[in-house]
Amino acid sequence: MNARKHRSEPLPPDDRRRAIVDAVIPLLLTEGSAVTSRQIAEAAGIAEGTIFRVFSDKPSVILEAIKVSMDPEPVRDALAQIPESTSMEVQLQEATRVLLDRTDRVATLIGILHTVKTPGTDRPVGTRQFVTESNTVILAALTDLLERHRSRLRIAPVEAAVAFRGFVFANAHPMVAADERATPEEIVAVLLNGIATPGGEATV
Repeated sequence: MNARKHRSEPLPPDDRRRAIVDAVIPLLLTEGSAVTSRQIAEAAGIAEGTIFRVFSDKPSVILEAIKVSMDPEPVRDALAQIPESTSMEVQLQEATRVLLDRTDRVATLIGILHTVKTPGTDRPVGTRQFVTESNTVILAALTDLLERHRSRLRIAPVEAAVAFRGFVFANAHPMVAADERATPEEIVAVLLNGIATPGGEATV
């Protein structure tokens, strides 16, 4: 039997590019920038040489995978879909879950980004513009969410969004042990009520 009959049709270049990127993202989270082109090829189900017909080198593959992973649209959509019919507390708890789901992955990928060398040099590529742009979109989405509750805020929604995002990200910092992390309910309670017991006596 002719083996060629069992081969799948070649993918268009853009589809092949995305298939490689989709395959490399999970590998980056487990292997970091040490992932090999052979591992990428095996995960994508292609020959190793096929990678370099689509990308110029391995750093280019890694950068594209990180860029795709940083896409803020899923987060923005998830935040926009939080029902307005629920309370402010419930909305912020759900927003916290959305951000936490993204934060661990993003922290890992940004760490990897700083280890990728610019082709032909020993310099790391540094933080790319797409990271800044992603953060800007997410901050705007959080601001829109908090705008719903402007009458309950002591500060402007955008300032509240910065504080909210910062607290959530700090809670998910890699240096914070898993058993020390606050729950979404605890995070929101502290943000809205502070750390002091209401009506409690001041201590020195």
